[in-house]
Amino acid sequence: MMPVEEIKLIASFRVDLTDVDEAAISEIHRLFKEYQRIMNELIEHAHSHRTTSFISLHHVKYHELRQRYPTLPSHYIDTTCRHAASIYKSFIELNKMGVCEKEKPVFKRWTIWLDDHLFKLDVEG
Repeated sequence: MMPVEEIKLIASFRVDLTDVDEAAISEIHRLFKEYQRIMNELIEHAHSHRTTSFISLHHVKYHELRQRYPTLPSHYIDTTCRHAASIYKSFIELNKMGVCEKEKPVFKRWTIWLDDHLFKLDVEG
């Protein structure tokens, strides 16, 4: 049996909001702020419990976040757990090398991780 290799596709997009109405822009803004809030809560939990494990973070926080944000798709919560675990793991590694000067990471970016259930790319249309 041949070994299976997992490949991650990472892409960045800039979205032109020129012709988008104010209500849609407001909703996008709300979604990014919500993502930042969730990410910082997860990073805080990871820091206070010294865990870099997505599974541990997901196990402890998933149901609580689903109850608090019932309108968000479940995969949105999954990806925030993955993203927060990844950020905290990188922080720990950089801290061990003496590169970090902060006590803990803070998520400030206007970035959202999307998995294949939350995002579909149509390159032909």
